[in-house]
Amino acid sequence: MKSLLMAALSATAICGFVAATPALAQETVTGAPKGTAPATTEGYGPSSVIVCNEGGYCWHSLERYDYPPTASVVVHPYDWRWHEGDRYAWREHKGRGYWRGDDWETF
Repeated sequence: MKSLLMAALSATAICGFVAATPALAQETVTGAPKGTAPATTEGYGPSSVIVCNEGGYCWHSLERYDYPPTASVVVHPYDWRWHEGDRYAWREHKGRGYWRGDDWETF
């Protein structure tokens, strides 16, 4: 009985960790394979987009916004991937805005 209880608790702990991982992946992702999006439960899909700034930061947006010309961003389809050797990094942020250097600018 004790080993059955330990197995159930271990499985619960593993499931809890896996369920928490998507929320953790919303921060700057450094361990994700190049060109892949972090796994999230935010509802990304065909109506969402990937936005990248000229500094190489990319993030997901649930909507396609009209960014100000000074934002210097490129909007890609949701399934876009960068190529080997490209210098991009995932840097997720919630809300409407864009990265200007290390600062999140809302608009």
